[in-house]
Amino acid sequence: MIKDSLSSSGAYIRLLILLIILINDSWAQILPSSFGVHHKKNASTVNYALSFDLNDYILTNASSVTTAWTAEVWYKRTGNYTGMNFTNNSQNNVAGDWSLRLAQWKNTNKLGVTKYKGVSGSGDFYVNSSTSIGVWEHVAWTYQNNVVTIYKNGISQGTLNLTGAQLMWKYIGRNVRSVYGEVDEIRFWDDKRTATEIKDNMFKELSGTESNLIAYYKMTDQSGSTVTDNSSNNNNGIITGATWVTSNAPIGSINNSYQNNIEALWEKTGTSDSELSDGLSMNVSLTLAETNFVVYGNNGTQSSSSTSILGLSKLSDREWQFDETGTVSADIIIDIGTATGYSGGATLVANNYKLLYKSCSMCDYSIKADGASVSNTDNITFSSVAIQDGFYSIGSNDTNL
Repeated sequence: MIKDSLSSSGAYIRLLILLIILINDSWAQILPSSFGVHHKKNASTVNYALSFDLNDYILTNASSVTTAWTAEVWYKRTGNYTGMNFTNNSQNNVAGDWSLRLAQWKNTNKLGVTKYKGVSGSGDFYVNSSTSIGVWEHVAWTYQNNVVTIYKNGISQGTLNLTGAQLMWKYIGRNVRSVYGEVDEIRFWDDKRTATEIKDNMFKELSGTESNLIAYYKMTDQSGSTVTDNSSNNNNGIITGATWVTSNAPIGSINNSYQNNIEALWEKTGTSDSELSDGLSMNVSLTLAETNFVVYGNNGTQSSSSTSILGLSKLSDREWQFDETGTVSADIIIDIGTATGYSGGATLVANNYKLLYKSCSMCDYSIKADGASVSNTDNITFSSVAIQDGFYSIGSNDTNL
């Protein structure tokens, strides 16, 4: 009987342990997402891509898109080849077919578009920009009103005046020639994406339900001969030849409320400052290895508040969320004018400023680093910060913030 079984201390202890386990499990299921931040594809820290060599491709059931369209891909070129076709409608040079090129035939590996021979307006068209060997880069093409714009890493590389250019993507990865490289996060749209939309979404996964998204290949299959379309359109592809590999494309997981001006520090940025995320950039003295990168965004505020925490006088209301992969140590530079609206006028003392860190959005801040230097009147540099997943801000023990 229950009453008899509870008469022993051992039974009480077993019951208590069971209750603790049940309570802990229930609590874990209702914790908000802000309590944890490092969520990768399929809840794994490993991302995947497809690697293409000669004669490799993906076959889809796609129809051509004509009026307005966008194509996007994260791409790592593996060699100095020419004529690397990203998309096309056939495996041969069929007259009138359009192909997007990740390296342009006979033109020093330029990004471009080709309309195949035998019809009016055929030829190779390219911008004065090329992809790099062995480095992950984001490439996008947009089309509307007879103009193709080509972007690399979110920045326009130029436009091409091409009447009636079509997105033909029955085949991904080849025509007569192969893409020769690794691809991840392929996205096709039946509208012209703006420069802002491309830049705001290139470092993060999509939900798959976005308007005008006609196919989305996150490469989450990890194995097998099928690549799943993660949009709602079921444009799954059949793989021939291409192999699954680990991907180090700089894709991060950022909470919805911090997805303002998402940027990244990765191998391609080299030792130059990373792009500003509304006041915050980073710099490394040595180019990062491919396996090490940081994706970061902010909460969209621009103000500061009086505070008494940690001995500080002012605290920035702007916070940045970082999602780190691998190991990154970097200088963090915060422009307090951009971040908080500080209007200047005072001579700033670097060590009055503190880089603040917390592991979750609801946690308490701790001081991560003291300001090391001031430049351009209101840029505070924090040197050699060991980056962690979490949330960062800036505070001061004076009133200049």
